[in-house]
This record gives sequence, structure tokens and C-alpha cells, in this order.
Amino acid sequence: MANTTGRIPLWLIGTVAGTLVIGLVGIFFY
Repeated sequence: MANTTGRIPLWLIGTVAGTLVIGLVGIFFY
């Protein structure tokens, strides 16, 4: 496992993942 904490913040990954999940759910139930 590579340590990418300095390059990619965990909060940024969580925000992007959450946005994608909400977007997919919105599309499925549109």
C-alpha cells in the first residue's frame, strides 16, 4: 500500500466518492 496521504487528502477522496454516489442514486431514481 502506497502512502498517498501527502498527495491526495482523505477528505478529498471522501467528498468525491460521496458526490459520485449521490449523483448515481439521483440518476437511478430520476
